[in-house]
Amino acid sequence: SSGSMSNTDRRPLTDTPVSARIARQHNDRTGAVYSSLYAFWSARYTAVSGAANRRDSYSILLFNGSVTQVVSNDFTSTPDMLLEQVLRYRADGGTDYTSALRQTQACIEVNWSAER
Repeated sequence: SSGSMSNTDRRPLTDTPVSARIARQHNDRTGAVYSSLYAFWSARYTAVSGAANRRDSYSILLFNGSVTQVVSNDFTSTPDMLLEQVLRYRADGGTDYTSALRQTQACIEVNWSAER
């Protein structure tokens, strides 16, 4: 279908340190999303690495016909470690937005901290 994340109309960013690693498994829309996530994680990692008492926490929920919690309240993974976690997952099935939003809300509530 034209809405599938496995469609190849969008692909991972090229000429980045992880382009080949992403494209090897996900040379499609999913890879484009993973590529963008990696760029964001890398920028945040660089921005907070020198800041005293500043740490980002990541939770990753992927969804299609159901929701999969890949990472929850992770303070320690590097961008490369986070990427390795998501690369194991492929896009398939539908898009259950309602379930995804509910699980996202629950994840935020469970891991809430006034520090972030």
